[in-house]
Amino acid sequence: MKNNGYTHVVVDVLYDFIDGSLACQYTEEAIGESIKYINSHPDQNVLYVCDCHPQSHCSFKINGGLWPVHCVPGTRGAEIHEKYYNQIDNIENRPGVKNMFLKGENPNEEQYSGFDGINKAGEKLSVHLSKNVIVSGIAAEYCIKETCLDLYKAGYKVYLIEKAMAHIEPEGRAKALKEMKEKGIEII
Repeated sequence: MKNNGYTHVVVDVLYDFIDGSLACQYTEEAIGESIKYINSHPDQNVLYVCDCHPQSHCSFKINGGLWPVHCVPGTRGAEIHEKYYNQIDNIENRPGVKNMFLKGENPNEEQYSGFDGINKAGEKLSVHLSKNVIVSGIAAEYCIKETCLDLYKAGYKVYLIEKAMAHIEPEGRAKALKEMKEKGIEII
C-alpha cells in the first residue's frame, strides 16, 4: 500500500445504514463527498471499516440490545455502497480484501469504533495507518465519533470531513461534532 503521510478511513458506508434497517440521514450526499475527496487525493491510502455482526449479536433488539438486526454477513445490508466500486478512479482505492476491516464480529461485544477492525489477513487497521488520518462515513453520533476518538487517543492526527459524514439526527450530529472538536479532532 502507498503512504504519503495521510490515510483516509471510510466508516460503515453499508446499505443497512444507507437505506436498510438503520438508515441514516444525508447518506447519499455524504457518500458523494467522500468519493469526491478520494478521487481528488488518489495518492492517499483508503481503508474501509465495516460493521459485521452475527445473528446472535448482543446489540440487536431480538437479543436484548438497542438496534434492529443489521450488517449480517451475506446480506445486502452488510455490503459497501456500489459507488465505492464503480466511481472511484484509482482502482487501489476501491474496497478489497486488504483494505476492508471488520468490526463487531464478537457476538458479546458492542463495537462502534473501527480502530480495532481486522482485515481478512488478520491485520489490524492500525498496521495500515499513517500519522494523519482523514475520516468520512456513517454515522456521526456513534461509529464516526468513536473511531475518531480512538484514533486521536492512540496518537494520530485526525481530520473529519464534515460534508462526508451522515447522521441519525441533526441534533446528534451537532453534539458529536462539538464533542469531537473539543477533544482535538480537526473538522475540515
